[in-house]
Amino acid sequence: MKLLPLVEALAINAFLIPLLLLISENYGLRAAYWVSEGFTASTVRYPFFFITSAVRGTTHIQGLLSVDWQQVVLFVILVADAVFALGFYRSGRAVDRPSAPA
Repeated sequence: MKLLPLVEALAINAFLIPLLLLISENYGLRAAYWVSEGFTASTVRYPFFFITSAVRGTTHIQGLLSVDWQQVVLFVILVADAVFALGFYRSGRAVDRPSAPA
């Protein structure tokens, strides 16, 4: 087994997983801010996008369509790990496959 692809996969995950946690914390802090101001926040999620609105009594603040960075980073993690796993699987099969007699 080659060590470099494993190190690359671990490096990518070591960068992206903490990034995902920071993004999640940011979304939580945003929601806490709205609550501290007396608003009730609601989020509608779409694939890779979301809209957060806030309501307090008759005041309604409509949010804008925003990129959902949680979903984007999670997708990148999944794709990177799938590419690594597929490459690992293919390299293992190529070694196990007997060569044809000449």
